[in-house]
Amino acid sequence: MTDREQRLAENEAAFRDVNESLRYVADQDMRTVRTMRLVCECGDGTCAEFLDVTVAEYEGVRAEPTHFLVRPGHVAPDIERVVLETDRFAVVEKRPGEPAEIAKETDPRGD
Repeated sequence: MTDREQRLAENEAAFRDVNESLRYVADQDMRTVRTMRLVCECGDGTCAEFLDVTVAEYEGVRAEPTHFLVRPGHVAPDIERVVLETDRFAVVEKRPGEPAEIAKETDPRGD
C-alpha cells in the first residue's frame, strides 16, 4: 500500500469517527430526528462538505465496516468502489487489501 492509500484510508476512518459522534448526539432524541447532517467521509483531509442522510441510510452504511459515505465525485477509485449513488451521497466500499483492513480495524462498532 502506498503512503497516499494509507493516508486516505486513515482520513476516512477519522471522518467516520466524527459521524459516529454525531449519531450519538442524534440518539438522544430519536423521536424527532429523521435525518442527520454528517461530514463527508472521503479521504481528502481538507474536505469540509456535508451530507444529509436519513438515520436508516446511515445505519445501513455502518452495518458494513468497509463502507463509507462520501459526496458524489469524492471517490478515490484506487482504493474504493461505488456500491450506491444518489443525488445526495455515494456509498463506497474499500477494495480488498490494506485499505479494507484499516477500515475494519478502526471500525468503532467492531468487536
